[in-house]
Amino acid sequence: MKILSFVLILVVLIFIIQGVYLFFQPITLRNMVIEIKEGETASDIAEKLYEKGVITSKAWFHFYTTIAGYTNRLSYGKYLFHGSYSLTEAVQKIISGEVYLRKITIPEGLSIWRTCRRLSHFGFGDYNKFKQIANDSTFAKKVTGFSIPNLEGFLYPETYYFPEDVTEEYIITTMVRRFFLSTSNLDFAPDEKLDFYDTIILASIIEKEAKFDDEKPLIASVYLNRIEYGMKLQADPTVAYILEQLGRTRQKIYYRDLEIDSPFNTYKYSGLPPRPICSPGLSSLEAVLNPVESDYFFFFADGDKGRHIFSQTYSQHLSQQRELKRKNAG
Repeated sequence: MKILSFVLILVVLIFIIQGVYLFFQPITLRNMVIEIKEGETASDIAEKLYEKGVITSKAWFHFYTTIAGYTNRLSYGKYLFHGSYSLTEAVQKIISGEVYLRKITIPEGLSIWRTCRRLSHFGFGDYNKFKQIANDSTFAKKVTGFSIPNLEGFLYPETYYFPEDVTEEYIITTMVRRFFLSTSNLDFAPDEKLDFYDTIILASIIEKEAKFDDEKPLIASVYLNRIEYGMKLQADPTVAYILEQLGRTRQKIYYRDLEIDSPFNTYKYSGLPPRPICSPGLSSLEAVLNPVESDYFFFFADGDKGRHIFSQTYSQHLSQQRELKRKNAG
């Protein structure tokens, strides 16, 4: 009898030791994605995790989830296991709903079309659906509160982490919300020159014009001076935007392009174009809201360096261009 009791105690101890080992002994995994589908039971999940090597015992998975009351709290979705996980940590990951997130970076200065194409290219949804949603004026008013034709300028450039299988509408809405969140500390109080939407329009032009953030407030001052005195902006990026709409993307703007009849052609029409031409970054918006005070009305790019040379008068502008050509020729 004593021997039987000893054996039983030994078996129980071995069971407990095994359980402790399985509970807390971590398993190292590398980029293991497990998909748990809606409606799958705890048994289905245990089988799937065991087959993929995430856990070493289906029985202890059942035991732990049952005792802890987790059986009905296991969330469906795709989960990324990368690193070391004990059985309890694996269960906690699934309970928390910490689903696999995919990363995408939207650079500053992309138009709606380029943003939608980038999202589609990296497998986040259908290009045509993205484009349809972003160009829906009713949807644009719903998510921004403004009566605007589309969401150009509001698809905030940022690095995003989206779960698998979210809709195109969810992604676009998230980007617009990020715009308002990221700009919440900016003072968009309208003045006699620009209202809220005008600020975004001008910021989008500056975003495409400037390569260096420190030049943006000065470029903003040039455009604001031109607006104040009723001069045409003559901004190459607005013409490039027209060409992009026509499917003619290129680096250089030719004189014949300046004759295109479009409200976005700031060489033909005074004032701002009817809407933004891209999604500006925070530094471009800040430049419009806090421009440098200057008496500059002209500027041009210094060749491949991307820096700009500013001048007060058109004659100075031409003189500086000639001087630069002489230097480059020498």
